[in-house]
Amino acid sequence: MLRWLKRAALGLLALTALAVLLAAVTPQGRTGVRTALFLPQVLPTFPVKPQEWFTGKPTREEVVYPLAVGSGVADLYRPASDGRHPAVLLFLGVNPAGRDDSRVVGLAEGLARAGVVVMIPWSDTMTQKRVSAGEIDNLVHAFQHLVSLDVVDPEKAGMGGFCVGASFSTVAAQDPRVRDQVRFVNFFGGYYDARDLVASVVSSTRFGDGTEESWSPDKLSVEVVYTHLVEGVSDLAERELLYRVFVLRDAVLDDAVAAGSSSEARVVFELLSGVDLARANELIDALPQRALDALDAISPKTRIDQLNARVLIMHDREDDLVSSEESRRLAAALADRGDVYHTEFSLFKHLDPTRAVSPPVYVKELLKLYLHMYHVLKELS
Repeated sequence: MLRWLKRAALGLLALTALAVLLAAVTPQGRTGVRTALFLPQVLPTFPVKPQEWFTGKPTREEVVYPLAVGSGVADLYRPASDGRHPAVLLFLGVNPAGRDDSRVVGLAEGLARAGVVVMIPWSDTMTQKRVSAGEIDNLVHAFQHLVSLDVVDPEKAGMGGFCVGASFSTVAAQDPRVRDQVRFVNFFGGYYDARDLVASVVSSTRFGDGTEESWSPDKLSVEVVYTHLVEGVSDLAERELLYRVFVLRDAVLDDAVAAGSSSEARVVFELLSGVDLARANELIDALPQRALDALDAISPKTRIDQLNARVLIMHDREDDLVSSEESRRLAAALADRGDVYHTEFSLFKHLDPTRAVSPPVYVKELLKLYLHMYHVLKELS
C-alpha cells in the first residue's frame, strides 16, 4: 500500500508539473491561468487575492478625451508591464457605483493585472439616472481614444457594459466608425429592445417564448423608465406634473385632470398608472413617433445586423433590474452567427456575485463564471 501511495503521489506530481508546463507554453493554458487568478480578485467571498502575488500594481489616471461637443472624462487603468496591451472600454450604465467604489476598482485592477488596459468613462447624465442616446456617440469617441493610445494594441480591443451600459455599449459597437475595430462586447444584464423593457417594467411582467410571468422590477429600473417616459412629454407643465406624481410621488393626479391633458400625456399617464402587458404594448405603440424613435435609438435590436463584434452575454436568471428574457432575445437574434457565448447565472444580485446559494450551486456557478471569463480573456489574448 505504501509503495502504491508513493507511485500515486509521484504520478500526481508529474501530472501537476505537466499542467504547469502546458499552462506556460500554450495560449489556452496561459489564458486559463490568467482567468483563475482573476476571479478571486473580483469575488468578495475570496479573502486571498493570488493575482497580486504574481503581478505588479496597475496605474490609474484620469484622462480627458474629445467628444463631438466638449470633452469626456474617464479613468484609465494600465498594467504594470511595458509594451502594448489589449484593451476594453467598460461602461457602468445608469446610477453607477462611484469611481472609488471597491467593486469598480477591483474589477478594473483585476483586468489590468491580467494585462488589459481598462478605460471607464463617466457620465453625469447616467449618474442622474437618465438615459440619452447622446451617450452612445460619446462611447464611440471614448473607444476611438482608447485604441489610439500608445499602450494599446488596437487589434485587440473590445467593449463591456452593465445593465443599461451593456445595451449602450452594444449599440455603440454597431457604429460604422468603430464596428470593424470592436473585437467583442461583454453584455452583462442589458436589454435587447427598449420597448420591451418599458413594457416589462410598467406591467411588472417578464415575458418570452409565448410565456408571461409576474415580475417585480427594482425601484431603480422603475425610476429610470418612468423618468424617460415623462421627459418625452412635450408640454412643460404636463411633464412637471407627471414627474411629481410618478417619480417624486409628492403630488396626486386624478383621472379628470388626466383626461383634460394632451393625448401623449394621457398615454404616459395610463402607462405609469399600472397596466397589463397587452395594454402596455398598445400604449407604447400609441406614443409619439419621436418617443418611439428615442427608444429605438438606444436598442441593440434596431441595427443588430450591423454588429460585427463577438458577443458574450451574462445575465442572472432572477435579475430584477432587467429580466433575463432580454438577454435571451439578444442571443436568439445572433444565434445564426455561431459565435455567441451566453451564460445564465443564479449567483448575482444587482450585478454583484453575492446571492445566497447552497455550496454545490456555488461551485457550479463559479465554474460557469470561470468559463465565461475565460472566453472574455481569450478575446483579449
